[in-house]
Formats: sequence, structure tokens, C-alpha cells
Amino acid sequence: MASVVVVVGCLVLGGVSALETRHVSATHGLPIDWLVVLISTTPRWIALAILMPVVLQLALRVPLTPPRASVFALHAVVFMVVSGAHAALDSWAMGFVAPQVVLFFGLIPRLTRSWYNTMPTVATTYAAVLFAGWGMTEAREREKRTLRASQLEAQLQAARLSALRAQLQPHFLYNTLNAIAALVVDIQPARAVSAIEQLSELLHASLHDDGREAIRVDEEVQLVERYLALQRMRFGDRLHYSSAIAPEVADCLVPVLLLQPLVENAVVHGLDAGQELLHVHINAVATQAGVEITVENDGANVGSAIPRAGGHGVGLAATRARLATVHGDSASLALEARKNGGAIVRIVIPYTTGTPAPSTLAMDLQEAMS
Repeated sequence: MASVVVVVGCLVLGGVSALETRHVSATHGLPIDWLVVLISTTPRWIALAILMPVVLQLALRVPLTPPRASVFALHAVVFMVVSGAHAALDSWAMGFVAPQVVLFFGLIPRLTRSWYNTMPTVATTYAAVLFAGWGMTEAREREKRTLRASQLEAQLQAARLSALRAQLQPHFLYNTLNAIAALVVDIQPARAVSAIEQLSELLHASLHDDGREAIRVDEEVQLVERYLALQRMRFGDRLHYSSAIAPEVADCLVPVLLLQPLVENAVVHGLDAGQELLHVHINAVATQAGVEITVENDGANVGSAIPRAGGHGVGLAATRARLATVHGDSASLALEARKNGGAIVRIVIPYTTGTPAPSTLAMDLQEAMS
């Protein structure tokens, strides 16, 4: 496309040169015939229309930056060839239009005269083409740098998410195994075996590396319910849970294991801390800012739910970091005190959808309750 622009530009300049010659001659009262005007002016511009695209391609293939002596020498040679051809055609056209010039001047003087006369035009055109080539090369390099930067940023984001997810998985597994260990200590082998089976299913769904970093809200809630069903085997009627997912936000994508550590905090700081009863409720609704997901419990208060250095409160900090990595400032996580005791974790994320990989979240939660 750029070569076509160069060709058209040269031909347009040739037409302007012909109009100028005709106009000047007519102004002086000696109008030159149009055929003579075209023969005397257009051949050299046609030559430039043929040669300048070659110069442009040369400028694209051999970049002008960084400056190198070899590149300068190459263009000096090419310029001499182009300007020599241009001068030769100009000399031929003048000899064709005015044969008397050939009688009084030899070939070399005529070529030298034409070369000096046409030098400013050729030099300007050559420089313009080189500048265009340099601009196109720089634009391509900027595009490549931008693409590389975006690829590196995507790789960095994936690495951060993987690190945060790897941090959450041992934390989640530790708490779950503690629950099963408690069943064994209480000499409840049947419930312990059932809990291990449920843990196997839960690990397959939540920790299986299927390449996904995000799943649907309804799938994430099913993962949380798996975990709560497992904990209910240990705590029995001391633990109750419920969820309400608005249909219009069920397909919104969230980071995998987004809610898991928040629910774990409620169990660890509630039932494990000696509270008699605990109710956990998960809610997801659409808002003007996107999707609001709340994890509410009547056990762990705000003070006990705050992550502690060296403790198991990694959940809130890691969840907030994951949200910031994926959504930046458009997502938020807030920990609030519940009016009647307990805590509410409020997450706001942009509404995004997609086609996640096939999920393994199908489970009969009634069996988990038995």
C-alpha cells in the first residue's frame, strides 16, 4: 500500500510539473504544445515512480536507525543511480524537444547540466521516501514492543495468580484435613471414611489443574457448598449454610477458589473457636458496579477474621490480592461487622462472562448431608 502511495505521489508531482511548464510558457506568450510539454517533463517522473518504491522497500529492509556507515554508503550509491537515471531522462527529453541542444552541447555537458538542475527535486523526493520508510519501521517496532509488553504482562499476571492460588491450596487442604482428623479422634470411622470420599471429590473439582483461572459464580458456590457439606459431617447441626444466586449473575466469571478461604475463616474462627452454632450465607446480586458477592456469618467477628501474621488468616489477604491482579481498581473486597454479631465480606467485581472449560462440579449435596 505504501508503495502505491509513493507511485501515485510521483505521478501527481509529474502532472504538476507539466502544468507548471505549460502555464509559464503561456504566461510569456509562447505556449508550448501539450504533447511537447508531456514529453519534456513526464519521463523523469515516471522513472521516479518506478524507482522510489524500490527505495522505500530498501529503507524498510535496511533500517536507518541506529545510524551506520554501511547504510549511509548504500543509500549514497542508490541515490547516485536514481539521480543519474533521472538526469539522463531529462537530458533525453530536452534533446528530443529541442534538437539544437544536441548540436551545440556534448553528451557529458548535457548530463551534467541536467543532473545539477534536477538534483534538488530528486534529493527532496528521496529524503521524503526515506523518512516515510523510517516512520513505518518505527511504527512497526512500537507495535512489536507493545505486543511484547502485553504478552509479558499477561505472563506476569498468570504467574501471580498461580502463586496466589498455590498459596491458597495448602491452606484450604490443611483446614479440611483437620476436620477429618477430628472425626477420627472422635472415633467416628464411618463419617471419617465418607468425609475422605467427599474430600477426594472436592480436591478433584477445586485443585484439578485444567488450565482455568476463572469459573462461573454458580460453580464457585457449588465448590463452597462441597466444603461446607464436608465440615457439616464433623460439626453436624452446629453448622448451617445457605446461598442465593441471582440468575442474571450466575454466569459471571470469578477467580477459582475466590470464596473458599472466606468460608474457611468463618468456620475456623467460629466453630473451631468454640461457638455453639454457625450459619453461613452466600449471596450474589447484580449492582451498578457489576456483581456483588457477600459471604455472611453469625460467628467470626471482624476482629477475629482479620488475617494474623503467622496464622491461618491468609485467605482475606490472598483473595484481595487476586482481585487486584485480575481486575485492578475495578474490584474491591471489604470486611464489615454484622449488626447482630459476626462478619460480612463484601466483594464487588465487574460483570464478565466467557466459556470456561468443562467443569466437574456435579454433586448430590443431599448425600453429603447423610
